[in-house]
Amino acid sequence: MATEKRRVLVTVKTYPNPSNTYDETVCTAGVDLHTGRFVRLYPIRFRHMDYDKWFHKYDILEMNAARHKTDRRQDTYTPDVDSIVNVGHIETGSKRRRDWAERNAIVLPLVTTVEQLMDTAKTKTCSLGIVQMRDVEFIAEPDDEDWTPEQLAALQRDQLFGRKLKPLEKVPWKFRFKFRCCEDCKGHDMQFLDWEAYQLYRNMRDTYGASEAIEKVRHKHTEDYCEARKNLHMFVGTHYRWQHEFMAIGLYFPPRAEQ
Repeated sequence: MATEKRRVLVTVKTYPNPSNTYDETVCTAGVDLHTGRFVRLYPIRFRHMDYDKWFHKYDILEMNAARHKTDRRQDTYTPDVDSIVNVGHIETGSKRRRDWAERNAIVLPLVTTVEQLMDTAKTKTCSLGIVQMRDVEFIAEPDDEDWTPEQLAALQRDQLFGRKLKPLEKVPWKFRFKFRCCEDCKGHDMQFLDWEAYQLYRNMRDTYGASEAIEKVRHKHTEDYCEARKNLHMFVGTHYRWQHEFMAIGLYFPPRAEQ
């Protein structure tokens, strides 16, 4: 596959996940600033990257990338990690006065519904999107404390042959969102995989303990993000193995226009 130069505004980073093929990967997605469409960058073995290649959400990255060789979803690209250059970041202003106009101009024109995305996903042309959220319910459920034997084998293989990293922690919780994406929507229930949610739990646990940590995660995703003054949206995408099902992979919460 021929590579092309791409400039991508990063909007999604999920928590690292064991991979039988790539040992450990982070699902990364964003908006191609040339085409104005979502793209998935896969694989990105984030913790294995040189520190000068590490990036944050809403960084603008330039890179060489080619269509993924085996992924039938046409919005999946394999980046040349060595070619990644961070060329900017789109801020939202100070804490006292948030200005999301620059981000909104790129992201909000792409808002659609889950139902429309499901139809498009059947053609493999688009497996990523952003939808508005209504009647939001955040759910935190206990999960296994340890990786499965298969996942652990992948991570141990990584430690044997790759860079020596701190073992990837298994967070013993699963997060989900129930919501409607439009007036006529019957409702959706999606697993939530955003890195920030899991990292928030880890940070709060280290400070307050496990019980209080999960309550702080719930509060963040029910009270803070669901405030009436915020216009809550969700980034969604399909999985390589289940390309007909969408998962929640990130939140977008600009202030409402009237505010």
